Amino acid sequence: MRAMLASLLLLVVAGPLMAQAIPGGGQGRPPDVEQPRNENGGGGIGLGISFNLGKKKPKPPPMGEPIEMQDQVIDDYIVDQVIFVVEGRATNTARIATAARVTIIDSSFLDESNVTMVVARLNAGDTVAAAIGRLQKQKNVSGAQPDYQYQLLGSSRPKRFDLHALPKKVAPISGHIVMIDAVVDTGHANFKGASVSQQFFGTAKDSAVHGTAVAALLVGTGDYPGMALGAKLTSLAAFGGSTKDDRLSRTSYLAKAMNEASRLRPDVLNLSFGSQMTDPLLSRTLDTIRKNGVCVAAAAGNGGTKGKVLFPATHPASLAVTAVDEKLRGYAFATQGARVDVSGVGVGLNAAAPGGRRAVSGTSFATAVISGALLRMPACNGGRDPASMKTQIAARAQDLGVVGRDPVFGAGLFRLSAGK
Repeated sequence: MRAMLASLLLLVVAGPLMAQAIPGGGQGRPPDVEQPRNENGGGGIGLGISFNLGKKKPKPPPMGEPIEMQDQVIDDYIVDQVIFVVEGRATNTARIATAARVTIIDSSFLDESNVTMVVARLNAGDTVAAAIGRLQKQKNVSGAQPDYQYQLLGSSRPKRFDLHALPKKVAPISGHIVMIDAVVDTGHANFKGASVSQQFFGTAKDSAVHGTAVAALLVGTGDYPGMALGAKLTSLAAFGGSTKDDRLSRTSYLAKAMNEASRLRPDVLNLSFGSQMTDPLLSRTLDTIRKNGVCVAAAAGNGGTKGKVLFPATHPASLAVTAVDEKLRGYAFATQGARVDVSGVGVGLNAAAPGGRRAVSGTSFATAVISGALLRMPACNGGRDPASMKTQIAARAQDLGVVGRDPVFGAGLFRLSAGK
């Protein structure tokens, strides 16, 4: 019996030691997933006995691999689909499709734009251009276009709120932000106590790093507060789905999500995605959103010096955001151009991700930082005056790069108040 007790005691003591011998807490788990610990910092075993083998508190596991976003090379549109639009609630879409020799796969009434959007599949051997030509000749068709493809444009050392004229301990604020992005891991610890809801538009329901990181930078709680801590966040998930890539979406998904965003009438709309093509259908909804007084922040893109500012950042409703690091140097992959409006901290940010945290960089994440800060401007939170918002930002921005507005930094670093 004594021998058995001695062996058991040896096993109890050795257990935590063996676990610590594996780098990062080991046990075969990913390094960005926090390992469970008892309140005294020691390891535990199934017998309910634990030992604290030393006074030093165990180091937290390292974060997952950093994400450096660059624009992907993708087709501008879905090659076997087309979209046509009919004013009001249409009842004649089947006749139109038959006459244009396309097959309807989805039809949706977008009430905010008062149009019926019809997504149709092409027959073998047909082309998008030819189908659009036939559709434009049909009576009652007010528009025909490709089903454009979009990609997310967004990696957080602790960001310095003071760079954007916020205190390091951010006071909670009321208001409503809507984001259109990939699926958010709403059960992540970084959202404990936050008001986060989610709707799905053509996407799978698997949570993604990009959507989770953007949401956390907006309304995260605890040790990693978002810029709009305390605000209500509605996530309209529209990336992923049948594309099997949580960075990709298309017009037919985004039109529904954008219509819902318009219907919700938020104070701020965050759009951390983009396309090379200007989209007539989404532009129409953005026109309505602007008339409704919603402040819109959109990512300029991560195409580098040879890229161009992407849609919807190019739309007049949008504040086009580029990214800088905490030393106010431009993000290496950020798109440059005359349409860039303002710079936000968006490099090396410590952000929530499914299962842990990641270091993330990109104009997507700078846009989330700016969107959260916009909710702290009276012009956006209650004022319903995005034009005034843009004027104030231009006047308050901290000039970067060459003197005056430039294609790298726009007006400069976003500041909630004037002065450095």
